[in-house]
Amino acid sequence: PADVPCEREADLSLDYRLFEGSHTADIAGPSGNKSGDILSKKLMIAVLKETSKALEEKKIDCVIQALEAED
Repeated sequence: PADVPCEREADLSLDYRLFEGSHTADIAGPSGNKSGDILSKKLMIAVLKETSKALEEKKIDCVIQALEAED
């Protein structure tokens, strides 16, 4: 049957080269963050507000309110 889980021999592993180079700027990872790449909280809230207006997304509004409440 199609709904029976298959047994895998090993865990999924990814080649480290996938996470190196200029094409990986949008990949979040523990070693991928550089001090210049980290958004300030105010900038992150501003970006979320723009996204919320563009998408008319109420869930993003809740995230914005929670971030602003932390200050």
